[in-house]
Amino acid sequence: MLSQQLKAPLGFILACLPWLALLGWLASVSWFLTDDAFISFRYVRNLLEGHGLVFNPGERVEGYSNFLWVLELAAIWRVLGWAPEDAAPWLSVVFTAGTVGALAWWVYRLPSLRNRGLVGWMALGLVCSSATFAVWTSAGGLETRQFTFFIVLAVVCLSLYRDRRAGLLAASFSLAGAALTRPEGPLIAVCCFGWFFVQRMADAKGLRVDWRELAYLAAPFVILVAAHFLFRYAYYGEWLPNTYYAKHVRPWYESGFRYLLAAALDTGLYLLVPLAWVALRHRWRESRDGIYGLVLLLIGVHMVYVMRIGGDHFEYRPLDFYWPLLALPAAEGIACIGSRLAAFDWRRIPIPTALLTKGKTVLRQAESRQSLDSYLLWLPGARTCALILFVPVVFYCGAIQAALFFEGAKIDKRILKLHIELDEGNAGWLLAAPGMPALASISNDLRRQSAVHSVASPFAEHREFTKEMLRMWQPYENMKRGVIPEDALTAGGGLGRFYYFPDLRAIDIFGLTDATVARNPVTTPNHRRAIAHDRSPPPGYLDQRGVNIYVFAASSSEAQALGRGQYAVKVGPDLWMPFNSDDHEWVAASFAGHDLRSLVETAPTGDYLAGQVEDSPPAIRSDWAVYLIENGLLYVKEPCALADVEAMFFLHLYPFDVNDLPDHRLQHGFDNLDFRFDQRGVTFDGICTAGAALPEYDVVRIGTGQYVPVDGGFENLWEGEIRLDE
Repeated sequence: MLSQQLKAPLGFILACLPWLALLGWLASVSWFLTDDAFISFRYVRNLLEGHGLVFNPGERVEGYSNFLWVLELAAIWRVLGWAPEDAAPWLSVVFTAGTVGALAWWVYRLPSLRNRGLVGWMALGLVCSSATFAVWTSAGGLETRQFTFFIVLAVVCLSLYRDRRAGLLAASFSLAGAALTRPEGPLIAVCCFGWFFVQRMADAKGLRVDWRELAYLAAPFVILVAAHFLFRYAYYGEWLPNTYYAKHVRPWYESGFRYLLAAALDTGLYLLVPLAWVALRHRWRESRDGIYGLVLLLIGVHMVYVMRIGGDHFEYRPLDFYWPLLALPAAEGIACIGSRLAAFDWRRIPIPTALLTKGKTVLRQAESRQSLDSYLLWLPGARTCALILFVPVVFYCGAIQAALFFEGAKIDKRILKLHIELDEGNAGWLLAAPGMPALASISNDLRRQSAVHSVASPFAEHREFTKEMLRMWQPYENMKRGVIPEDALTAGGGLGRFYYFPDLRAIDIFGLTDATVARNPVTTPNHRRAIAHDRSPPPGYLDQRGVNIYVFAASSSEAQALGRGQYAVKVGPDLWMPFNSDDHEWVAASFAGHDLRSLVETAPTGDYLAGQVEDSPPAIRSDWAVYLIENGLLYVKEPCALADVEAMFFLHLYPFDVNDLPDHRLQHGFDNLDFRFDQRGVTFDGICTAGAALPEYDVVRIGTGQYVPVDGGFENLWEGEIRLDE
């Protein structure tokens, strides 16, 4: 019945609707934005405001690696008025629809495809049931799904239309689109050109190749990509983007191997690749069609690239194009195995002696064969065999990633270097399947080791971090322009927040948007590295550049702002900007005429700090002295070292009335206001100080301290408690 429905396109579409609904649901659950996307968004903003493709006006540094994506978002904002943080996820949805549509067209038009409807149904099932594929439907605002679409479209064009000039041109433009979207695009294109050359020799059964066909395939790509390289060199003075220098320190094969092995276990690559190989052998023998060889070539070469760079900060993001490319070959591989099982002559198998007896009577061979033939009539056909095989394949490909997906979706707070451990408590259904305990255990270990190096961070961590970033910094979107002085310069990580400060120049301490930091040598051994976060400013560089301001989260009142920083300036209705600065004369001169408030009148010294807290002994005396002051806490350490400010501060507040907590904190019973020193601290005269504002509701207990990640977990460096109910 199913096979009859699938013969018609309408029947095929109706049969696939549940798969599409599943993908839509998974995508809605994992919808998120990531902080990294806001770096590109700032380039978009500056381009439209007339500053050019720059992060800081006047500084030409290519701190993005998605040229075409940036131009598209700029065009959408200019023409439709749709800001990039709103447009980017939906643009990814469009490319997701295009990817699924290209896969369906591939199924519909691929020559010599037996059981076409069933194979197509299974192929879409493998893609749409993939939680990993669903995560990147919104793509976190990044260009991931656009890159996938261009690669899939190029492969489909080479598969179906390589005998037509229009098809070769379409493939070439698609490969150019991929190269302008992601820096590894040229690697994909070279593989496609090489495969086409070999396939044409196989078609001609010799070395006779029409070079005009190669020209149609390569020329548009070469012209467009060369034009981009020339533009980059003319505009930025570099042949490669600055992100390459910032992120590429040295080969990191051990991290890349862990990353790929975890991906293979979590997403079923260990099943999909062998099934694709079965389909490749079948098609090559039947029609000398090596298109599945191109799929395996692209994935194999790309894996070597990923292994060399050590993986990625994001959860399997670079591998996104694997799933739609492998879906059809794997589905046809399942169908091939099903056909072989159905066509197998079971009569060739010798009958065991045990079957030649009935009770105490020994049967003749002919009688026993006749009895066995009656049972063979019940063996399933090819389609049924394929469906039976499909069930365990789709389960083992999707079970681990689904368990990780739903555990991550439940998280409502940011956990630094998040690691999700699968166990009986959260994945008992998974561990009940044969072989899954061993696979899950290996996956847990690989992901735990990767988390220490910030590799393969789940989407939930990026989602929660960005939620917190938006809560703290998005109010600045409504600030008055012209408040921040033209010579103001700050430094820090987490560049996404500076999207909301178009007038504030910023230095990325990890080097993405700063050429000097990006080229500062890294001596940290690989076993202590954090991927994409290895670079740091050279000694004295920030002072040399003239860093003079550190801005903190937006505040709704003067008191709240001064609880976060030394200074507060009103930048809008009910909107205050707290900040710190060592150059107090510059602050007084630069913010003259604005509504400025200050906790300090002169340069702070140790005596000044002592005067501020001399009547109040520290509420906690540990590695840091923690003072309870009006509206907040003051952390002081003298002298302090780099290690003192690199560790994360935790701050847990227990309210008198639990109903005062935000909704997402009610289940925990306390508010979590963890922070980094660069968000709320300043160093001067060998003294480190940091301030943290307390909420307006009554607090009965405060727990605070510092912690660092260790082997996938956390280690407290110091901690203390303040009881306000005693």
